[in-house]
Amino acid sequence: MSPGRSATIRALRPDDLSGALAANDAVGWRERRVLFEFYGARDDTALFVAEVDGVIAGTAGATAFRGAPATGWVHGIVVRPDHQRAGLGARLTEAAIAWLRRHSVGAVLLLATEAGRPLYERLGFIAGERYGAFAWPKGGADQGATTGRLGSGQLAAVCALDREATGEDRSGFIASLAEWGWVATRGADVVGFHLACPWGGGPTIAPDAATGLALLRLSSSVQRRPSPTLGLPEPNAAAAQYLGRLGITAERHVTRMWLGVPPRWRPDMIFGVFNFGVA
Repeated sequence: MSPGRSATIRALRPDDLSGALAANDAVGWRERRVLFEFYGARDDTALFVAEVDGVIAGTAGATAFRGAPATGWVHGIVVRPDHQRAGLGARLTEAAIAWLRRHSVGAVLLLATEAGRPLYERLGFIAGERYGAFAWPKGGADQGATTGRLGSGQLAAVCALDREATGEDRSGFIASLAEWGWVATRGADVVGFHLACPWGGGPTIAPDAATGLALLRLSSSVQRRPSPTLGLPEPNAAAAQYLGRLGITAERHVTRMWLGVPPRWRPDMIFGVFNFGVA
């Protein structure tokens, strides 16, 4: 950004969408309209833009999971290449954090690229585990698990499994996507689930590797749209080893980072994530 040009950080407005998408396109984050529409319709999420001389130069998001304790995620920090190294990434991140603090969030989390990690460390974030981005394995019917569509009577069990895995109350997200949910059952018990997100992929949660891998194979065959990558936390060794046997290795990594005390989680239960914004 040239000297003398000032930037305004503010909430995204409906007429900003094309500019926000163009800013994301400029850094290689393409076809993100469905993500902006999903987050923009939620009252637990805020979207921000950096505006420079009438041009959208960057974007950011913040999502609060209002459980006990409440947690929050900063996501979608993007700055157009011609506006980088001018502090916009830090200002967008700070705006997202401030919104989360106003919504009584304790721990603030994000997923950082290698390029973004130094910025977040300067803001006080602590680095933790990494997530890998993998090509999707080919899926189909799996005889190793009993699976079916998520029924309304199973939603509470799905939310309980998700909270065990993540340490967070993401029930609002889950309920909004329940129509496209699948579960693995053992007798009358729900022992795992997958939600097919409108942008492709989606969270896949199970307490054991056999069920998780069965749901992973199922998830690749029930996606609502092709997803470029499958996100997995590195500590889920069973999933990484399974993909390795198929010749699939991580194409890139992001790092889980946080301010405050992060929630206790079970990465070994996570066989797929919502997206690389809110894991």
